[in-house]
Amino acid sequence: MRRVLFALAALAIIAIGLALRPGALDLAARSTPYDTALAQAQSPADRGIAAFAFGDWGALGTHTLEVSAVPWRLSTAALALAEADGDPARVTDIDLEASFRRFGIHSPDEIANWPAHMDQPSRDAPLGLIRGTASGTWPPVEVTIGNSVCAACHSSVTYDARGRPDPTRVWLGMGNSSINLDSYTQALFAAFRDHDDATLMQAARALHPDMSARETLTLRYAILPRLRALVDERAATIDSFLPFRISTVGATNGLDSLRNRLDLIPEGEVVTESTFNSLPDLGDRLLRNRLLTSGSYVYPDADTPLTPADIDDDQRDRLAQMIAYFTVPAMGVSEAVAKDHRPMARDVVAWLETYEPQPFPGVIDPRRATAGRALYSAHCAACHGTYDDSLDTPRLVSFPNWHGPYGTDQARIEVITPQVVEAINASLDSPVRAAGVTGYSAPPLSGLWASAPYLHNGSVPTLWHLMHPDQRPTRFQTGGHALDFDRVGIAGTLDGDTWRYPAGHTPWSEPIIVDTRDFGMGNQGHAAEFAPLSEADKAALLEYLKLL
Repeated sequence: MRRVLFALAALAIIAIGLALRPGALDLAARSTPYDTALAQAQSPADRGIAAFAFGDWGALGTHTLEVSAVPWRLSTAALALAEADGDPARVTDIDLEASFRRFGIHSPDEIANWPAHMDQPSRDAPLGLIRGTASGTWPPVEVTIGNSVCAACHSSVTYDARGRPDPTRVWLGMGNSSINLDSYTQALFAAFRDHDDATLMQAARALHPDMSARETLTLRYAILPRLRALVDERAATIDSFLPFRISTVGATNGLDSLRNRLDLIPEGEVVTESTFNSLPDLGDRLLRNRLLTSGSYVYPDADTPLTPADIDDDQRDRLAQMIAYFTVPAMGVSEAVAKDHRPMARDVVAWLETYEPQPFPGVIDPRRATAGRALYSAHCAACHGTYDDSLDTPRLVSFPNWHGPYGTDQARIEVITPQVVEAINASLDSPVRAAGVTGYSAPPLSGLWASAPYLHNGSVPTLWHLMHPDQRPTRFQTGGHALDFDRVGIAGTLDGDTWRYPAGHTPWSEPIIVDTRDFGMGNQGHAAEFAPLSEADKAALLEYLKLL
């Protein structure tokens, strides 16, 4: 009898697989670490940090498998197979956490700024990735779905007093300057392309011995055929899952991701000229009236300077609406699902209102920092905001919301076309509007010391190079780097035209070489501000900037 029931279940799933279409299976799962953390939350800010790190945002559903989510057990098996040279018998020997670490996706032992009254979270995936098992009784289907979440791009390794990275201890809210989602996606595509279905299923069963019979059948007959058809079609045309680069190291391509979701990239077209946003620390975001480096999301009264006392519920709601909307390109949800999760985003805003960047771990020269504070006020505050007089933890007390040209690479401005603006506004139910731009928006400098590389596109390896425009290297390594606390940025030495890691440094993730001659990666601009400063002035300003 049991065999008969199993056979009937298999036939049902095979039938689904043969007729599967978008919407045929409408299943959803939840993130267990999120639910566990939520049970200990005592405030909206507690709920917010839990949502930021582990919230599923409605993105663990079969609908997102059509866009950006992955069948978790198959995808991890594919990555392990690639590292095991295609031998499914060896996949259990592969350290999957190390595999993900190559792409800047870390698996820490501790979140350093997790609330002290809450238990350190128990992960079931690398930080920034979430998973959950969706199932239905009839048809008897089951699939474990994986997706990315805010913390993939906005959690950073911490640094010790010598600037050495510690991947076992991370800080939520700092930009992940080593994340390489494009490399991860390309590796996943190649792994599916290069291994047949039987080998993939054998590897999945070996790597996940707890996989249920229902999930085995669902993967084999409902998920894998559609995935194979997609991979084969893309292998014959663009040799990639997506027609654009998702990222470079430490910088993401949200614009093309959103264009793709809004059907603005014609079928068969490959985007060869993309621009990337360097990932910032998230301190003081509530004082901004324009979002992203280009300032292309504009609040009402966008040019109005703000102080912390000006932050009201309208300002909080606007940021929450945009956080929720960003899950459309980042996690593959629909605009309606994103809107449904605005309350979750409001909790994230409550956490951001309490957020503080990782304190600078090195030694500060008080005399230099005092001189640097005066120089900052004279040369930087008009664009980046005024801080109080503290030389311990300066707080931003006024932010000008300055927007305009300052001589940097113009590609980001040029690719935000009227067509893109119109499509975004048609899908964005908010008083915040997308707008064509003519310049860039100066950000708050909170957490600046750990945010290298610099400028909006991540094209300058250290603040010292930013202050010495004629010394900016044409190329530099980034990803898994240590920090130089004298130059403030990526530790390295000049080798010809390339800034390379110092001898003896072992990157914790796989680095790349950034070439500032590439489209959108120009390292020019933001030079006139430093021209009047002596070398002693620049050293003093660097010392003060470490405190922010």
